[in-house]
Amino acid sequence: MRIENFLKKIFFSEELKELEKLKEENRKLKKENKKLKILNSSKDELISAISHEFKNPISIINGYIETILSNELPKDMNDKFLHKIQKNSLRLSELIDRLYLITRLENEKVKVKFTQFDLCETAKNIIESFNSERIKLNCRKTTVFADKTLIEVVIYNLISNALKYSKDEITVNINENFEVIDKGKGINEKEIDLIKQKFYRIAKNEWDNSLGLGLAIVEKILKIHKTHLKIESEKGKGSRFYFDITSLKSKEP
Repeated sequence: MRIENFLKKIFFSEELKELEKLKEENRKLKKENKKLKILNSSKDELISAISHEFKNPISIINGYIETILSNELPKDMNDKFLHKIQKNSLRLSELIDRLYLITRLENEKVKVKFTQFDLCETAKNIIESFNSERIKLNCRKTTVFADKTLIEVVIYNLISNALKYSKDEITVNINENFEVIDKGKGINEKEIDLIKQKFYRIAKNEWDNSLGLGLAIVEKILKIHKTHLKIESEKGKGSRFYFDITSLKSKEP
């Protein structure tokens, strides 16, 4: 009887081990399935976002081209339509550039090249490219050591974002921080952290030529430079987007 009990104990112990092993494998499979569902969901969101953002400008372009081809238009109207086509074509190009850049940043495939340059002069040149009298710049020579091309993207995105959501004056200050202040719509407190995520947009019903990538790109570029984007905002009164530039000043070429 003792031998039988001993053998049963051995076999029962082995069965328990096999059962635990099967349970562990089952847990791993469930975990992997959950990951796959999340990945598929993200992929679907990406495709949906791209489809939505590309559909509007493509429809506009096709509409104007069809009108030009099927009608004898006066020169001034023809030129106006061609200008609209060009504008929407540039919007599409910018969307593609942003998708490409965020992908390279996430995969750490962007080659970072640090150089010494004047942040004030760089900001001034970018502001001039907007050709807008609404932007006011307050700064003096500020030498930094950073990737100039990437920092230009940061400055452009922050100013572009401010112009988009504000019809009043935009102020750009460079001191211990680089900051962009607007008197626009403002942001709900619960959305402040969300707007730095990919594909998140406050104006979900407006086509704003961004895919919700502008601030996500800014955050990733600033992370490379050992700093990060901070946001202060009050609904209906405006927002302040800024980042500490101490880390940009502390490096030596």
